[in-house]
Amino acid sequence: MIAEVDAYLALRRALGYSLSHIGKILQQFARFADRRGERFIRVRSALAFARRSRSPERRELVLRKVVLLAQHLHAEDPRHEVPAIRVFAGDPYRRAVPYIFTPRQVSSLVDEAFRLKATYPLRPFTFGTLFALLAATGLRISEALALQFQDVTPDGLVIRNTKFYKSRLVPLHDSVLAGLGRYLRLRRRLPGDHVFAASSGEPLTYGCVKLVFAKLLKATGIARRADGPRPRLHCLRHTFAVRVLERCPSGREQITKHQLALTTYLGHASLESTFWYHEATPQLLRRIARASEAYARGNAT
Repeated sequence: MIAEVDAYLALRRALGYSLSHIGKILQQFARFADRRGERFIRVRSALAFARRSRSPERRELVLRKVVLLAQHLHAEDPRHEVPAIRVFAGDPYRRAVPYIFTPRQVSSLVDEAFRLKATYPLRPFTFGTLFALLAATGLRISEALALQFQDVTPDGLVIRNTKFYKSRLVPLHDSVLAGLGRYLRLRRRLPGDHVFAASSGEPLTYGCVKLVFAKLLKATGIARRADGPRPRLHCLRHTFAVRVLERCPSGREQITKHQLALTTYLGHASLESTFWYHEATPQLLRRIARASEAYARGNAT
């Protein structure tokens, strides 16, 4: 089974999928099936493997990865069984409602990061600059942590080999470029080539950044309301997309151009991917209401 999984992953990666997380799941499943002495996918084994996960949603997600593999293998060899889906949960891909930070909350998070305890000399500047950059650009956290000195140019940030192995240039506002420049003058005195690094010069890990972000949320008093979404690190990207949309000029043609520019800036392959990051806010709803009233009066633009 291991050879079949490796071949499947190689094919998908050749088509542009990274599959780092999914690859681990399927390789674990292959070893699980091998220990059971099975050369072909069996429904009972797929279900048993998925049941090892804690939550119903996670079990369903794991099962669906195995189902995709089974469908691929079954097309060439019908001895592979294809399990059904929606066994453990309805939809494991349901979109979590994002927390949209206010401008004041973003400022508080960044200010608090610059006041972090200097367990190593550059720590406050590293995290303060990192969170400011995420808020100002909407970068994926993985993209920010992968930045190297050579990727910071006068024209903006060169984001290399992201999803589907694409690269793009992310222009920066003069204030963002200036702040990043001040940080880099300090950072270049230490070892390593990554922009955001620990004291050893090794790049920061996502787990480390997530822990610091949780501390900043607590320190600034930004907490989840009982009936509201949970503030997450990735919500800074959602917030950026929403604030950009709020500043969009009026008019159907201008909105279309604005959306296309945002899609390119965020590194998305389609408008649908950008729509995933939008969330209704009072300001957007007011604009929608005004546009609807104008349309009803026959004054739509």
